[in-house]
Amino acid sequence: MAISQQKLTQEINTVLAQLTDDIKKQRLEIPSPPTLLIKLRALTSDDRSTAQDISELVKLDPNISGRLIKVANSSLFGSRVHVTSTKAAVTRLGSSKVQNLVISLLIAQNFMSAKIKGLEGHFNNAWQHSNSIAAIAYVLAQKKTTLDPEQALLAGMVHNFGVLPLILRLSSIPELKGKPELLTHVADIVIPKLYPSAGKLILDNWNFSESLSNIALSHNKIERESPGELNLNDLIAISYELHKLDDMTDAEILPEKLVSSSIFKKLWLDWANAASDLSQFASDITQLKNEITN
Repeated sequence: MAISQQKLTQEINTVLAQLTDDIKKQRLEIPSPPTLLIKLRALTSDDRSTAQDISELVKLDPNISGRLIKVANSSLFGSRVHVTSTKAAVTRLGSSKVQNLVISLLIAQNFMSAKIKGLEGHFNNAWQHSNSIAAIAYVLAQKKTTLDPEQALLAGMVHNFGVLPLILRLSSIPELKGKPELLTHVADIVIPKLYPSAGKLILDNWNFSESLSNIALSHNKIERESPGELNLNDLIAISYELHKLDDMTDAEILPEKLVSSSIFKKLWLDWANAASDLSQFASDITQLKNEITN
């Protein structure tokens, strides 16, 4: 039976108020950080740790170690000699890059493994957005800025991580159980409104740096004031807007909101220059997307 508009509005407002209060009072259930993330941070902060120590730890998760080797062999990392072991990948990349890459891959793994019946589409969309924006940010950082590309990749991966605890919370609300149509309608309204603040909460809880956790709040604010040189927050905001475009290499389709922002002008003179660059970068972006996913 179809849900009346009045009933739907009431349900949405009730859930929105409830989850907003949960976030404000830090009652939202936050997934625990993966054990590998905690151990990797400890290991990479120890000056005595070696490439062998780090590789032995990463090998405890065969999926992550396999994907790390694949990324290490990417042309984006200047790879010439093919590596086949986790240790060789760690040696090639260095501990700082490995930490950012492994954390990015762990975030991706969390998105891909968490499935809630009736909300699979929301998980998949969040994952695709995360993957795409991370790849765009990495390539732009590498080709157009002095920013750390691996940090840009990680920032792209975590920008919408707040979607995950919200979906888990929505699936546990008794009034929504067994009502897939209502659950979908509520999720469609509630998640876009609350995922930035939920993301900030989870990233703070996982002890990410303030600059990274703030990206959860700033990534969708391309029109905000941002004085000074291009920073990581700016780069993710640009990548977020580029991701929305059906074809970000088309110089004829002007993304007004993006191009009119002061943040955009830190990177390009106009849309024609941007589209030209993006045409050259398109294959690298696609390659990195595939390497993160598979």
